[in-house]
Amino acid sequence: MTISHVNGAGVMPVTARMSLAAPALLIAVGALLAGSVLLSKLAAGQGAPMLPYLSAVLTGAGGVLALFGALTGQMRGAVRYLPYALGAGVFMALPSAMGYLTVAEVGAGFISLTFAFPMLLTWLISVLLRMERLRLLPVLGVLSGLSGGLILALGKAGVAGAGAPVSATLTASLIPVVVALGNIYRTRLWPRGAEALPLAALTLIAGGFLSLPFALPTALAQGAAFAAALPVAILAALVVAGQMVLQFRLQALAGPVYMSQIGAVAAVMGTLIAVGAMGEGLPGGFVPAALLIAAGAGAFQWARRHG
Repeated sequence: MTISHVNGAGVMPVTARMSLAAPALLIAVGALLAGSVLLSKLAAGQGAPMLPYLSAVLTGAGGVLALFGALTGQMRGAVRYLPYALGAGVFMALPSAMGYLTVAEVGAGFISLTFAFPMLLTWLISVLLRMERLRLLPVLGVLSGLSGGLILALGKAGVAGAGAPVSATLTASLIPVVVALGNIYRTRLWPRGAEALPLAALTLIAGGFLSLPFALPTALAQGAAFAAALPVAILAALVVAGQMVLQFRLQALAGPVYMSQIGAVAAVMGTLIAVGAMGEGLPGGFVPAALLIAAGAGAFQWARRHG
């Protein structure tokens, strides 16, 4: 049996055996994303300036992948992917920067809530662009995953307070739109014949350098705090390097809507890591949220296998 999805290179055939890799990749990417979020919280707890931290992590992760790719011959001719990487880098760095710049005003709960919506928006845009067919099972998967993500986000913290500035609330509310557009961009414009590693490497480096002008003044002003967080940033760069190459592979294999489940999966994995490694308690509604997210992923997997 073969299953196809449309990306920038056209229709990509996916065998039934390959489709079994999608859920494994989804869980792995979700776990690595959760790990990177926990490391960013650790860095913030140490007083690190977050925009310089973001720039260092993205650039470092891209450098690790580029070095590995160069040593294994996978970066040969990758310079032709730079235009694609610049656009993808914007869509990668911008949501994180928007979150870092507004979290103090709207609250962490509101930021968590915004990341429950990219899957729905990605699916809607994909249907409008005819990258996905309008089918009942994926619709149910989107709604199930969205419901689980909302329950988990609301269970962790409250939403924006009444005193939050309108500009900050609006900026934070646009995060899922930017994330969804990035999902579509990376798939729709995926260079023909390109592999995941060079695209991930160049995208990370582009995101890091694009955020540098905004991060540099803060890094200079808070040099001691930034230097103290460098060990965490180095570890985070290694985690993000693994996350992104697997994420690009997942997107090439399963398409943007399937891949957009990583936010909800990461929320579940991050909660489990926090409980197991940091002794935190489970947030309210965790079990039904996890079941809904799992049901949504199962619906997508069934649709891929039998679509």
